[in-house]
Amino acid sequence: MNFTKITDNTICDCFSGAVENTEDTFVRKVRRSVELKDPDFRNSIERTKAPSNENNCVEVCGYHGVSIEVWNDHSSKILMDKYQTTASFSPQSKNNLCVIKFKVNNGMVKYTPDQLPFNEFHYDFYKEDSFLVSHLELLDMIQITAV
Repeated sequence: MNFTKITDNTICDCFSGAVENTEDTFVRKVRRSVELKDPDFRNSIERTKAPSNENNCVEVCGYHGVSIEVWNDHSSKILMDKYQTTASFSPQSKNNLCVIKFKVNNGMVKYTPDQLPFNEFHYDFYKEDSFLVSHLELLDMIQITAV
């Protein structure tokens, strides 16, 4: 896999602790749509945002990663409750959850629970240079409704 879009733009080692994961199921909040589109998986850098401190590798790598959360028997109810509560405060925001699995050579995931606020289910997904959402296995698209 090639990651030059990340490695050519930082001196930080974002891949320490990152692994290719084709076994676990993950979830990401996306726009209202029945299908995934490439903009649903843009990282902060691709959305022209920059870290405030280029020497803070945790922040820099977070900007290069796409935020995802592990979706399993333990996390799914907790995360759904969180997303439904958020939807009641921001009804115009992204209101779908895509439940996905990664296929071989899509990229690497890194467990990063140290987000603020702390999120024990959070991972960063580092896209391989040729990544397209059509390479993901979309398991479900769940519409979030406010509680």
